Amino acid sequence: MQQHRVLITAVGGNIGQGIVKALRATKRNFYIVGIDMEPLSAGFSLVESYYVTPRTGAPSFKVEIEKIIKKEMIEAIYVCSPTELEFFSNYKEEMENKNDMTIFVNPIEVVRVASDKLRTVDFLKGKNFDYPKTVIATDEGGLRELISLYGFPLIAKPRKGFTSKNVFIINSYEEIIASRTLVNDLIIQRYIPDSMSEYTASVVSGRDKKAKATIILHRILNQGTTYRTELFQEHMITKQIIDIANELGVVGVCNLQFKIFEGKVYVFEINPRFSGTVGIRYLYGFNDAEMVFDHFRLGLDIKQPQLKQGVVLRYWNEIYISGATFETLHSGKALHTRIHPFPVK
Repeated sequence: MQQHRVLITAVGGNIGQGIVKALRATKRNFYIVGIDMEPLSAGFSLVESYYVTPRTGAPSFKVEIEKIIKKEMIEAIYVCSPTELEFFSNYKEEMENKNDMTIFVNPIEVVRVASDKLRTVDFLKGKNFDYPKTVIATDEGGLRELISLYGFPLIAKPRKGFTSKNVFIINSYEEIIASRTLVNDLIIQRYIPDSMSEYTASVVSGRDKKAKATIILHRILNQGTTYRTELFQEHMITKQIIDIANELGVVGVCNLQFKIFEGKVYVFEINPRFSGTVGIRYLYGFNDAEMVFDHFRLGLDIKQPQLKQGVVLRYWNEIYISGATFETLHSGKALHTRIHPFPVK
């Protein structure tokens, strides 16, 4: 069987590890190389080869990545960290042409609109989709209007945050003042009630910027991370999610988080990348990691899969590295144990 050599960035995180799971579950033979800036990354034990790399913004990052591409004969890169999106989107064409490989990342304008929550709201508003009213935390006039319309609670969050870091439920104007003192570039957003109505959707679009496959999961969160999910299938909701992705111009994978309130879909966040539920979705029959490889690397069509009804529950797992210490792993004197705890062919 032909072997495909791929690189997964930020393999220490749940997105990178989710892609490892999804690729191991396919019928293709993947040789997986993982990179991360953290020497103690558990993801290093899940791949065939691994490298500790500098931060994305470091001057040497591009040089190190291209060395790994050449040494490992990489065929495709899965971009898994939100902080890497602009870098790989900006250098996508150059690196692909130079190294005869494929980078799975959205166009730069999609990345910039979707990575900025204020620009996301402006986009939704401009395209006549429902959206949660949002203002900059320092806009006193906008704050007064928001409070007058919806009262408290409200939501405070960074314009370019992720993983629910520095997200607060605000119950008074004094708390707005306190939160904007603690966090720079903060936005204040209408709070859509009923946490049990929260959903996450993944869309896979082709080169033509048209959505070809989608899945929606009803989810329960634990400390900002999807913890329990059930498959949700409703034609009109799915159509609206597809319409949003098409208007945005997605190429590849995009994740949308939304609530349903009074019969309306309120998208409050768009992630122009693989999401933390990539390691869940393949269990429902939706393997977007496989879809993008087949389409953008092998030239195959993207087709909507037949989804399987069910519930997925997350749990913790552990990796034991015999004889190692933090010091020896940091120095490279000890190697991560190679294990494959996920489904393999």
